[in-house]
Amino acid sequence: MLNITLSPEAAARFKELLAEEDNEDAVFRIREVKVGMACKSHMELRMGIDEREDEDEEQEVTVEGMPFVINNDVIDIYGSDYDVVLDENGLPNITAKK
Repeated sequence: MLNITLSPEAAARFKELLAEEDNEDAVFRIREVKVGMACKSHMELRMGIDEREDEDEEQEVTVEGMPFVINNDVIDIYGSDYDVVLDENGLPNITAKK
């Protein structure tokens, strides 16, 4: 079962963003992205507003009334438990609890 824990600051900010988006199909998607270039590159978890894709290839959970989606491939790598907090710049910092 997918489990996402939000800090109070992250929850408040995400609710604002979802209200601004004003789209019933909008979800917060956690995905794995490559950051950096060449030998200094690495993979990180990032989050953005997106729409649902294939329900057979992703899992969805509602946290504090907001939908979050993660692709099954990402769950296979990082597990199903995540903490989300805001960093000093107000951007989401996602940590897998594997």
